[in-house]
Parts: sequence; structure tokens; C-alpha cells
Amino acid sequence: MSKSNIRNIIGKFVKYGLPTLLSVGLCYVLFRDINFAEMYDFIVGECDFSWILASMALGVFSFWIRAIRWRIQLKALGISPPSRVMCYSIAGTYAVNLVLPRLGELWRCEYISRRQKAPFVSVLGSMVSERLADTVTVFLMLIATVIWAGSTISSFVEEYPEMFDKISGIVSSPLTYIAVVAVVAGIWLFFRLNRHRQWAVKLRQQLRELLGGFTSIFHMRKAWLWLILTVLLWGTYLSQMILCFEAFAPTREYMALHGPLIALVSFVLASLSMGVPSNGGIGPYQIALGFGIQFFVGASLSNVQCYSFATLVLGAQMLVTILCGLVSFAGIALDNRRQSRLAASA
Repeated sequence: MSKSNIRNIIGKFVKYGLPTLLSVGLCYVLFRDINFAEMYDFIVGECDFSWILASMALGVFSFWIRAIRWRIQLKALGISPPSRVMCYSIAGTYAVNLVLPRLGELWRCEYISRRQKAPFVSVLGSMVSERLADTVTVFLMLIATVIWAGSTISSFVEEYPEMFDKISGIVSSPLTYIAVVAVVAGIWLFFRLNRHRQWAVKLRQQLRELLGGFTSIFHMRKAWLWLILTVLLWGTYLSQMILCFEAFAPTREYMALHGPLIALVSFVLASLSMGVPSNGGIGPYQIALGFGIQFFVGASLSNVQCYSFATLVLGAQMLVTILCGLVSFAGIALDNRRQSRLAASA
């Protein structure tokens, strides 16, 4: 077997196999001491599924919001896909990510660029800027959450001082910053020494196109609408979590006690967990969401109750993703057939 084949196999394993193994491993750690019969009894006995269905309906609505928001960015690049095509791309993205983590983002860029006969790298740049905007939004929500939950965080730190001593030690260590500077300097030096090679020249050209797509966010005609849609999108996500908290009597009681803060903390932690490469967040999402609940209630709710709640929330989201993904792929097939007929008759 040649070295290139070995590299391809390793690359595919890192992209697709490793996230799956991570999900399986985390699920094993999460559920190895969980009684599944007890989980089932808790969900069936305590859950008001009307709230879950309402949350799922909001999930469908969030796909539409994200599609319209991205369309505004693409229009700044002179790319104007129909609204239905944008909805297909977003729903399809999340469906692909369930099977092949992170590949869905590339899939939607390829689909839009091919459908609209637009440069792939420009479309990719607009997607990157959209995702960066989401990262900034989560970061701002994290700051707001830390400020709002200050007293609760202080109590938690006092209860588990060893954990935070280790984290602060890593953050304050000079070696951490030396390592970051060394990595950045090494990357810069590598590209500097190879700047005249053909692949480096081509890479610079692609980076310029990528930057053009990325900066589309600063050239939008309806920037005010884009900002409103961003707030609406993340407000919809948070509302989904609040509705899920209303679905169970125990979580509903704690939300009545702590207000929406408990749902906000759980939501922010769950959002951060989606940065972990796994299939649809399976594993990291339940751990983060369960930790967010126990952050407030301590041992008042058992692991079974917390992780039953988290698993149902994730399961409802995945069901929406699968159903919308199937509809989107059917819509894409019909649209491709329509486009082929139009091309043949032209």
C-alpha cells in the first residue's frame, strides 16, 4: 500500500471514524451505570409531550430563519438562490452532519455553488462568516450567562475547588502562551518558505476568494434584517430549551424557582458542546446539558433523570433533523429534475 493511500485512510478515519468512536465512547461513559428501564419510566411518566412537539415545531422554524439569513449574505456576493433552495441546503446540512460530522457544511456550499453556478470558495467564505457570527453570539451569551449566574457559579466553585484550580493553572501558565505562539510562528514560517511553490500560489488565490465570501457580511444591503434574524434564530433555540424544561414536572419546578437562568445555562453549555466533533452531538450534548441542570439542582435530581431529559431533548432535535432532511433531499431531487428539463428545452 502506497504512502498516499495510507494518508487517505488516516485522513478519512480522523474525519469520519474518530467522531463516531468519540460518540460511542462518551455514550458508554454516560450510560454504563444508567438503568434504561428507569429512564423509560421517567420519560413516559413525567413528560408532557405537547411541550416537546412545540419545541420541535420551533426547530423547523429555525431552519427557515437560518436559510433566509444566509441568503442575505449570498446576495451580497451576487448569488440569489430561491428561498426553497436555501431551506433545502440548511435542512440537508444538519442531516448530513448526523452521519458525517462537519461534512454537511461543505455539502451545502457545494450544493449552492453547483445549483447557482457560483464560485465554491466564495460560497464557502460566506458560510464561514455565518458560522463565525454564531460563535460570537454564543460567546456573548456565555458572558451574559456568567454575569447573570455569578452567585451560582461562586457556590459551585467553592464546592469543587480542585477542578477550577487545574483550569486556572492551565490558563495562567506561561507555557500555554509559549506553545500558542510557537505553533503560529511555525505555520507562518512554513508558508513563508514555500510561498513560490505552485500549491502555495493556488492556496493564496483560494484564500482571497474565501476572504471575499467571508467579508460579504460587511457588504449586505439588509444588515439590519440579518441582525434581527440572528437574534430571532438564537432566541428560537433558547425558546426550544425553555419549552423542553416545561415538559417535565421536576425541571418545570426548578425553572419556576431559578427562572429562565437554569434553561439559559443549560442551553449555553449544550451549544458549546456542539463544537466537539461527534455525530449530531450524541454524547457531548447530553453530558453538557445534564451538567447544566445539576449545576443548579445538585443531587436533587438523579443522573437518570438529568440524562433522560437530555437524551429526549437531543432525540427530538434529531427527529426534526431527519424528517426535514428527507423532505429537503426529496425537494432537491425534484428541483434537479426541473432544472434538467429547463436546460434540455433551452
